[in-house]
Amino acid sequence: MCHYRRLKLLCTTAWLLASLCCAGQVAFAEIQTDFLMDSDPGIQIPEPVKDIHPNLTTLWLEALNRPEIDMQRMAAESIARASQRDIPGLDKAVPRLEEILVAEESHPTARYAAARALIALDSRASSDKLLETSQSHGADLAQLIEPALAAWENPAAKTVWVERLAAKETGPRNLVLAMRGLGELQHQSALPSLVAIANDLTRTSAVRLEAATAAGKIAESGLEQDAERLAGDTRSPRFINQFCAIRLLAGHSSAGAKKLITELADHDEPAIAAAALKRLNEIDYALVLPMAEEAMQSPDPEVRRLGALSMLQLPAVDHIVPLSKLMADPHPGVRSEISEGLLKLSEKPDLNEPIRAAAMQVLAEDRWQGQEQASLLLGALEHKPAADRFIELMESPRVEVRLPATWALRKLAVPETIPALIAQASELTQRRKSTNQPGMDEQVAHLFEALGALQAKDATPLLVQYIPKRVRMNNLSRGSAIWALGRINEGSRDEKLEDAFTDRILDFEPRPSEVSLVKQMSAIALARMQAVDHAPMLRRFALDDSLFATSGSDDSGMRLRMALLWAVKELTGDELPTPKPMTIGQDSWFLEPLP
Repeated sequence: MCHYRRLKLLCTTAWLLASLCCAGQVAFAEIQTDFLMDSDPGIQIPEPVKDIHPNLTTLWLEALNRPEIDMQRMAAESIARASQRDIPGLDKAVPRLEEILVAEESHPTARYAAARALIALDSRASSDKLLETSQSHGADLAQLIEPALAAWENPAAKTVWVERLAAKETGPRNLVLAMRGLGELQHQSALPSLVAIANDLTRTSAVRLEAATAAGKIAESGLEQDAERLAGDTRSPRFINQFCAIRLLAGHSSAGAKKLITELADHDEPAIAAAALKRLNEIDYALVLPMAEEAMQSPDPEVRRLGALSMLQLPAVDHIVPLSKLMADPHPGVRSEISEGLLKLSEKPDLNEPIRAAAMQVLAEDRWQGQEQASLLLGALEHKPAADRFIELMESPRVEVRLPATWALRKLAVPETIPALIAQASELTQRRKSTNQPGMDEQVAHLFEALGALQAKDATPLLVQYIPKRVRMNNLSRGSAIWALGRINEGSRDEKLEDAFTDRILDFEPRPSEVSLVKQMSAIALARMQAVDHAPMLRRFALDDSLFATSGSDDSGMRLRMALLWAVKELTGDELPTPKPMTIGQDSWFLEPLP
């Protein structure tokens, strides 16, 4: 039994630590590589429209009225899912869903699906029925329904939660629901009970933390003494008191609260330090600044991130070097966020040069993580002095470095790099005849785009190898090669190239099928070369509805068609009618009307 209790305590503590860390995280930004052929020329693709069958909702309503349990359940589940897809007429299902919800003879799975659908439909008029059902048909329904009632600020639910909070026999699951609901509603009269539960060492750690969280949502002052007492109490399971203290002060910003949270930010346990740093950043980034550099050296990624966040939010020249060191952080989220943050800070005139210098230092070092992020940052900044180092990194053993370094060379477009770009592309062209290592297609595409942007005529013999369909000459490489040839030969006729591009557009052989990207880039290249004799062919295919798909989520057909229209206008000045937008299918449903 002793072993079981110890194991249970460890599992509970691990869960609490994980939940606290996750609660403090935000979505990490990231500098993204791109392909120039996607935006040059700037061809606008019509926004797709949804293809929703007008009888879809009617069919589901008929299914809801069937006696079969699975029919009711699946119809309700479809309605819940469809509520996120702007399908009209779903509110007509509310009366029948309520009937299934409250009927004694309803099967539990159908009742649960009906409740979920009503919540998804935001049917606040059903809240009293939902509350009644949640109290009489099991804990699973209560877990589903009560959070929605809290969001809807249902007064009857508040009464239930207050009574439940006062009752000694309330089980942990129901008690947690009540505390969460009262916390959401910021119900002041519940505060003493919640604080008492947070201080009660006989309660489970999970219940105490939930109580402290709810209390912290309600009170903006007055809990400093309780928090201080908890922070200094070592009798409970490890760290729980400190977590409770931080959560009690979630709405406090008094001097006493700041002092206590600052002390906890220096805690040996990273999860406590992270929770405290998060709260300090919420109050004022300046509170974290004095301890930021130390936090940024923590073994915990969330502590490092929260320390860096204060420097990013309160930028200064002397913050740049400490921040730049985290560009080589082992955690991908941390290093990506720092690089994106530095990119944004580079818009400030006094920080631009220090950021470039710090990134160059990171780029020169050996850690691949730093090389990756410095390549992305300096590429985005188009920092031409980095070109020589990027040439070296094109051959890195890490694909995470090779790709951004090659992309950065395209962004820089330094004429002196042309021989190295051709040499690397030639080497990869030979290598890919026998192997296809990760990222090879993307890297060759970046190389070809760089050569096209630089209008490197010496690359023409290499680029033309990618026009025909060949094994291992993957689609991105072929599309970018043709795009580059169009840029290199802009305004200059070349009969052999024009015929080769025309062959790609007219290739409808099924094995293998010519890819839409190659056809698209061929049309663009013909227009750039002013191949006016090919305008009738381009016009014919642009206006042939049978050649283009009108539904589905793949927009490659529409992109090809718009490229053909653009090419015709470039060659003739004629602006052909814009095609109807692509239609997106209605999704796959358990029950759909026949076509």
